[in-house]
Amino acid sequence: MSKNNTNDDKSLSERIETIVDESKEAFKQAYQTSGVESIGENVKEAVDRALSRRENVVMVRLNTESITRVDELVEAGVVSSRSEAVAFLVSEGIGAQSELFERIGQKVEQIRRVKQELRDLLNEKPPETTKKDD
Repeated sequence: MSKNNTNDDKSLSERIETIVDESKEAFKQAYQTSGVESIGENVKEAVDRALSRRENVVMVRLNTESITRVDELVEAGVVSSRSEAVAFLVSEGIGAQSELFERIGQKVEQIRRVKQELRDLLNEKPPETTKKDD
């Protein structure tokens, strides 16, 4: 009976090992075909774009949820600092709302033109007035 139990244990152990190996292989194939690798590459490219040409410093207050997400990017190794995480998120947000920012940019340009017209109007010399003899 103990010999039979040993065979059963070995058989069970072998079956578990086979299941684990098959699971690993299935995961590997799913990972490769799912595009997860390309998603990782796309994220890296997006981070690189967001971090290039950073020249300005902005101080910002964030709510708890936002700082948690920022810290998750750092902890996951997507970026190396909170500064990089925020730069990445701002860049991605602007990109995601590009149509809105295009419309805002057009309106801002109109506002600038109207302001300049007002300044020009205020800087004009009033026309010479002639006095009438009473």
